[in-house]
Amino acid sequence: MSSPVPDETNKEGGAPSYAGRKRPHALTLAVYDPAAAEQRANAASLSLSGALVPFLAQPVDAAPINAVPLSAVAPRAEPAWIRAHFNLRLDLTVTFIDEKAVTATDLDPQQNRFRLPTAGVLRSLRPILSPEELDAAKIPCEGAKEAPRPSMLPPTEEEVQQGKIKRKKKQGKKHGGLPVLVCNVHAGTKQLQLTRWESSHGNIIKGEGYLDFITRCCFKEKDIVEIWAFKERSFRLFGVDMCHASPLYIVLTKKEQPPAASVVGMDECTM
Repeated sequence: MSSPVPDETNKEGGAPSYAGRKRPHALTLAVYDPAAAEQRANAASLSLSGALVPFLAQPVDAAPINAVPLSAVAPRAEPAWIRAHFNLRLDLTVTFIDEKAVTATDLDPQQNRFRLPTAGVLRSLRPILSPEELDAAKIPCEGAKEAPRPSMLPPTEEEVQQGKIKRKKKQGKKHGGLPVLVCNVHAGTKQLQLTRWESSHGNIIKGEGYLDFITRCCFKEKDIVEIWAFKERSFRLFGVDMCHASPLYIVLTKKEQPPAASVVGMDECTM
């Protein structure tokens, strides 16, 4: 026999009775608030802002720091005495050309010239010269094709036969050159010429009085010599000459090297 179904209606008020059972959730009516909805959306976007998102960056045209040559980062420091010695303006650039070891031919009276490193001349000296100055020094302009070196003609049969034909001694070719002022802290300043040999494409300093000048420089064979250059260009402002053009100065100075531990004093040039 089945149990009787309890009466869910309150006899007094007519409302349903939920005694002994779960009361169902009451339905509530909420009013939509646009401002509150926007705040919730912003909070959700901020919570996702720190999330890791895959990203492929564009390639950068740069080299790692260890691939940059040190010479491009730290330029050569000019000798401290140059500006005071020549009374140069602070904004005048003194350009480092190159360094070289003095050779026996640089001091040889028969050679009578000082050879400059070709790479340094083309890289550092050429940019500070005008086209007219480059032409006078026989230095090719940037981008110009190098003239081929003249080839030595083979001797003829008559020249091979000794004693029959006397070969005439060839006279030295006059190279000319660009007038420059070559300077040294011991030798002072001397006007010489900067030119270029057509045969070997070597850049040299030569001229009358070179041997006396290079002797007073106190250079010895295998000394490391730095080569610097500067030139003042004319500058006019409102029709007034603010600065006059100067010749090209080439400074030859022995590279400063720390003395050895056994050396007490420094050698001085007494010439």
